[in-house]
Order: sequence, then structure tokens, then C-alpha cells
Amino acid sequence: MASITTAGSNFDVQGLVSQLMSLEQAPLTASKKRQSEYNNQLSSLGKLKSTLSDFQTSMRGLLSGTALNVTKAESSDGTTIKATSDFTASAGTYIMNVTSLASAQTLALSSYSGGSGAIASATTALSNTAGNLTFSFGDGKTGTVALDANASLQDITTAINSAGLDVAASVVNSGAEGYKLALTSKNSGNAGAFSVSGGAALGVGFLDFDRTSSDAANLAKRTAAPSDAVMTINGVSVTASSNKVTGVMTGLDVTLYKTGAATLTVTRDNDTVLKNVQAFVDGYNKIDAQVDEMYKQTGSTVTDASGKTIGTTSRVDGSVRMLMQSLSSELNTGISGQDLSSGFGFMSQIGISVQKDGTLKLDSDVFKKALDKDPVAVAKVFSNTNADGFVDRLNKKVTDMLGTEGMLQMRTTSLNQQVRYETQRQQQIQAALDDKQKALLGQYSRLDAALAKMKTQSSYLSAGL
Repeated sequence: MASITTAGSNFDVQGLVSQLMSLEQAPLTASKKRQSEYNNQLSSLGKLKSTLSDFQTSMRGLLSGTALNVTKAESSDGTTIKATSDFTASAGTYIMNVTSLASAQTLALSSYSGGSGAIASATTALSNTAGNLTFSFGDGKTGTVALDANASLQDITTAINSAGLDVAASVVNSGAEGYKLALTSKNSGNAGAFSVSGGAALGVGFLDFDRTSSDAANLAKRTAAPSDAVMTINGVSVTASSNKVTGVMTGLDVTLYKTGAATLTVTRDNDTVLKNVQAFVDGYNKIDAQVDEMYKQTGSTVTDASGKTIGTTSRVDGSVRMLMQSLSSELNTGISGQDLSSGFGFMSQIGISVQKDGTLKLDSDVFKKALDKDPVAVAKVFSNTNADGFVDRLNKKVTDMLGTEGMLQMRTTSLNQQVRYETQRQQQIQAALDDKQKALLGQYSRLDAALAKMKTQSSYLSAGL
């Protein structure tokens, strides 16, 4: 009798089932592929939103006019006077003559004005009672400092510096006259001058000082008198409590370093203005480049769950091309209220032109000439009261695009829905695959058992012959 040869128990059930299941994975693989494409598009849209936000930031100064009204102040003698200017400063010349600098009041207080003589150390107890010292300043501010009983100069220093007043305290060893409490106003000028009272009532009268008194013993405590800065600006006398002079000349902050004369010249800062306009041009071009990259993405063909082709990445992201077209359409319409043949009504007339590839380019020479000719008209090209300047319109478009009802948010919402759908679809497919695998394992395990039984019977019959 012929023998029966089979794999029997050596039958590779797992390997066979694995090969069969790999064929069943096609719908799951297609779903994951689609989901990956959607996530890539979401990432690209997120980057595009960020780029649009950056573009809006570059437009803010052009909307308000501050990006064009940038000035700079130059001093004929930087060792005497320096200045900074903002967009409110007017071009012009300021002849300044500084005759006095502002200085801060300083005091050196010790027991020589009455008491037990020189203080031997910073930590010597002064035998005072607990209570408050009161500080009053030339600008009308007041404040108190609480002293503990039997305080030392170091204790008083710590208490003053912790009180948050406009005065700084320290302990100084003067030598023959012992240790003293040194007080310095944090603010210069008469506004920063201060008086100290309440010490006598606590048993430390040497701490008291009256800034308004001319008494010799009182003035002996003052090591430096307060003074205001005194100067003339184009012949007009001016005083200031600080050597940092603000609010005297519109848009100018001036710092005084020494007495003497110097000339401040305020002019438009063309370099910074060009930098601001270039940032606007670069911001627009960055959007164009990003949209172009998203639109040209090819990737793999996108299919549905059944494997049917439903499009490509470029078709799915094609909506961003509409976004760029919406922005670029604003570049072809001039502003209202201008004689477009002789005035400034288009960006090209002030040196910003549209290239063949759709990007913008700034001609700095043309822009400077336009700015010199009519800075007000140039500003209106970007933004004006009619809100039809190029930046006015572009900013509105970007705001709408980034809004909750804008095309970017709608596209993002749609893609997120598709991602969630594919996640659910994958869960369903995986569940079906698990059931299928379980059934196949059972089926081929039974076949393996049957083959093993047949092999055993074959061996038995062969032995009987």
C-alpha cells in the first residue's frame, strides 16, 4: 500500500495565516495613508497661519504710520548730550547749552549733633525706643520706616532699604567721627530732595534733617545738595530734575553728561524706514512661497477605503491657491482720492512692484525719492482714512482668513473631521481583521490536526504491511 506523506504537525499555520492577512491589510494601509496625508496638510496649514500672523505683525507699523515716521537724533558732541527720538519727533535742529547738571541730595548722619559722641561700630545699639521715621520728598511723596528698639546703624540701614522708598541707605566708617548713616536720594534734583523726621522722639535725633532749613547744624548733615539741570534750548531756558530730560521736546529723550553746548539734529531715519517696508515685502513673499510649496506637493495618490483614487495632495491643498489669489488681487487696485497719473496711487509708484512670479520687490532708490517728495502721500498708499490703502486691504483679508469663519479654519476643521473619520474607519477595519485572523487560525489549526491524524493512520497502515 502506498504511503501517505503530509506535513502533519509540521504544517506552518502561523506563517500561512500571516501571508493571508497581509493581503487583507490593504484597506487599513490605504486609510492610514490618507490619514497621514491629512495630517501633513494640517501641519502645512498651521505653518501658513503662523506666516500670515507674522505678515500682520509686519503691517502694524504701516497701518499706524509709525513704521514710516521713524526719526534719528544726532548730537554734535556726544560727550555732552545724546538723544533718542520716536515717530512723534519733528525734523529740525536744536541748539542746547547746559549750564548745570542735576544732582542728588546725600546726607551723612551721626551722633555729633547731640548724643553720646561718635558711634563706635555699625552694630552698636543706639538705645532708641521703637517707632517710625518719616521721609518726605520734594515731589510731595512721603513714607515711613519702622525702627525696632535699640536699633543699630546697620538695623536702620536694612529697615530703610526694605521700605521701598526713593532713598538708599548704607553705613560708612568716617574714621575719627566714627560710623555714620549715609543716605542718598534715588532721584536727582529738587524733586528728589528729602527730609527725615521722628528721630528725636525715638531718642536718635541725629537722624532728623530738614531739607527746607538753613540752620548751620542742620546743613552740616548734608554732604551734597540737590540741584536741577539748567539749560537753554534754542534760546529758551529750561530746568529739569533729572539729567535724562523727557517731555521738553516732542518725541525726544535727551541725556545730559556734562555742561557745555551741543547741537541736536533730528532727521528721518531712512534706513529703518526701508527696513520696515522690506519686512512687509518679505512677509508677503514668504506667504507666496509657502502657498506655492503646498500647492505643488504631489506625494502619493490618495485613495478611499475601497482603493479607488479620489485625488492627489495637490488637489486636496488646492484651496490655498485661492488664498494667494485673494491677496494678490488687492495689488492691482489703486487707492481712491489720488490722481493716479501724477500722484501716488499704486505701490509701483513708490518702488514696490509685482514680479512675474507674483512676488513683490522693493526698489529702495525709488522709494526714498517718493518719500522725500511727499511722505504723507506715501503713507496713504499703505493706509488712509478711507481704509483702502494696500496694507488696509491686505490686513483685512488676512484677518478674515485667520478668523473662525475664514477659509483656513474651515479647511482645518474639514481635515480634522477626515482624520477622525479615518481613525474610526481604522478601528472598524482592525476589528474585522482581528476576527478574520482568529477564524483563519481556527480553520488551519483544525486542518493541521486532521493532517497529523492522517499521518498517524498512514504510519500505522504502513507498519501493518
